[in-house]
Amino acid sequence: ILIKGGVYLEEGRKLKWLALDKTGTITHGKPALTDFVVWGDANPATSRLLAASLAARSDHPVSLAVARAAEGEGLIPCDVADFAALPGRGVRGSVDDHSYHLGNHRLVEELGVCSPELESRLAALEAEGKTVVMLVGPEGVQALFAVADTVKENSRQAIADLHTLGVKTMMLTGDNPHTATAIAGQVGIDRSRGNLLPEDKLHEVEQLSADGKTGMVGDGINDAPALARADIGFAMGAAGTDTAIETADVALMDDDL
Repeated sequence: ILIKGGVYLEEGRKLKWLALDKTGTITHGKPALTDFVVWGDANPATSRLLAASLAARSDHPVSLAVARAAEGEGLIPCDVADFAALPGRGVRGSVDDHSYHLGNHRLVEELGVCSPELESRLAALEAEGKTVVMLVGPEGVQALFAVADTVKENSRQAIADLHTLGVKTMMLTGDNPHTATAIAGQVGIDRSRGNLLPEDKLHEVEQLSADGKTGMVGDGINDAPALARADIGFAMGAAGTDTAIETADVALMDDDL
């Protein structure tokens, strides 16, 4: 454990709340593709290739799962121009002068391509604890990719130990609320919030701080603002991004909660 100052040792015993990211913190952060659903009249092979091409450029665990599945099938990603990460939403890029997005429920709503049928299918997959990203092209949604992550073996015990110490817990995730509730229930976390952007995680930590000393545990660039705002920020060091590790006050170098 790397502790960047004596004050964080002194303040640790006063923590009243600990907020935790989900992917890579509570879970292994190595989700695998479980479902591929073609939407509308889209071509299955083309949709998989386009999604894989966008996913291969991203370092988000969900994108990596989509990319790994395509790689396992021997798909070779095509060139992507104007690639951009959309924090808390997904990614975008151009292939053959056409713009494509690969992202979550929030992104699809912001692009204005959601529908009751799509909402229904999403709800069914999310109720199973899965995370869904969608490929959106010029004609709208082309395909759904559902991935599932596994909870770390030590997460439940770590949460139980925190509760024994009198520390209350909350999970903050960009994932959908259904999955957030399912994972929080599995490990015994007191509260959960889903569909959060980096600024939303920051806001939640600010709200908790009004109730007492608050810590934040995370591993991704989406967690950095909340890690910086918390009284003590804890980064999952082995799998964490450089931004998270630099921002945090404490780094857990073996990712063991």
